[in-house]
Amino acid sequence: MAGSVAELPARGTSTGSAMARSPTDTSSVKRVALIAPDGLSIVRQRSGLTSEILKRRHSILALVPEQFAHHIPEMNERGLAAATFPMRGPEPALLADRKSVAAIAALLADWRAHVVLSSGAKTMLLGSMAAKRAEVRRTVGLVTALAPQLMSDDQAEPAWGWRRLMKAGLGRCDAIVFHNEAHRRRVEALQLLKPNCEVQVVNGAGVDLVHHAMQSLPPLVNQGDAALNFAMIARLDAAKGVIEFCEAAAVVKKSAPDTRFILCGPDGDVDRDALSRYRASVEIVADQADVRPLLAAAHVIVLPSWGEAMPRVLLEALATGRPVITTNRPGTRETVDERVNGVLVQPKDVAGLAAAMQSFLRRPDLIPAMARASRSKAERRFGVAPVNTTLLKVLGL
Repeated sequence: MAGSVAELPARGTSTGSAMARSPTDTSSVKRVALIAPDGLSIVRQRSGLTSEILKRRHSILALVPEQFAHHIPEMNERGLAAATFPMRGPEPALLADRKSVAAIAALLADWRAHVVLSSGAKTMLLGSMAAKRAEVRRTVGLVTALAPQLMSDDQAEPAWGWRRLMKAGLGRCDAIVFHNEAHRRRVEALQLLKPNCEVQVVNGAGVDLVHHAMQSLPPLVNQGDAALNFAMIARLDAAKGVIEFCEAAAVVKKSAPDTRFILCGPDGDVDRDALSRYRASVEIVADQADVRPLLAAAHVIVLPSWGEAMPRVLLEALATGRPVITTNRPGTRETVDERVNGVLVQPKDVAGLAAAMQSFLRRPDLIPAMARASRSKAERRFGVAPVNTTLLKVLGL
């Protein structure tokens, strides 16, 4: 665990688990703590929100699990103070979770936070519990993920450990912000929120429509038998559908050998060495801080996730003007108007995913219209400004 506030370097340092000293308390300046599953979810998905908070002269402390301490320098560069806390794995662990809550609460108390915004399946719940222990004035939970059972099955009940943790964490939130209506309904049906909890729904993290501008499609190699570029940009996790993407690519390659399949993202629970057997079909590239060149190089973006709240990459794909192939699950299906700007498939269905890819190869002439439809949908529904306006209001900033 990071040391006390007095022992830690001032804001802007990038050494170890750096955390800024508490600024002078005034009625207009707030100390905002962001608790997240990793640093990239803050600096990449919430860059617009953090910039707006800092622009209003509030201070931000970012707290992430200690295994992501290497993200601290990037957070410091964005003007955020940062520290780490211990957390044992993504699943509930009663004794270890108590230690995590105590560690987070100590950091929040040292920082003297006014408001906490926590996200991530487990980190959101631990952060909300810690905020109440530290007597933070306002606790906001951002539901970017739920228990794995709830993410992958609409009818599933959370396992006992998850139900206990969800009841404790969600029950301590003053406000909850969901990324899609289905997750709101699911949590409310489980009766896990306190009666006076404020509830809001936003369209994911939103997308900056200027930063992610409409891009021209790459040229088609052949019109009748097109060689297209399909790209998947995601953490290399099984639940993102990484294996399904690779296996579907191998299927399609047999009949369309000139088609390119690109997989890009930070390391996850699927070992890169385990993916090496797909290198004949898939180009596996290193994580990119700026994914715009990769989006621009693709004809179609693919995300065969088992379950998401609202994937950032799909919103960026729409804004760039790219058709998408994704799964018919809450949070992903909202990005697709079937056969208008993309195609929906079932999770874990390699044959269905391959067929969706082949449908684009058969009718590449439809891609330009689908690209325009994607951009139009992003402009209508997924701009970042309304999302950040809602979050700032819920946070009381």
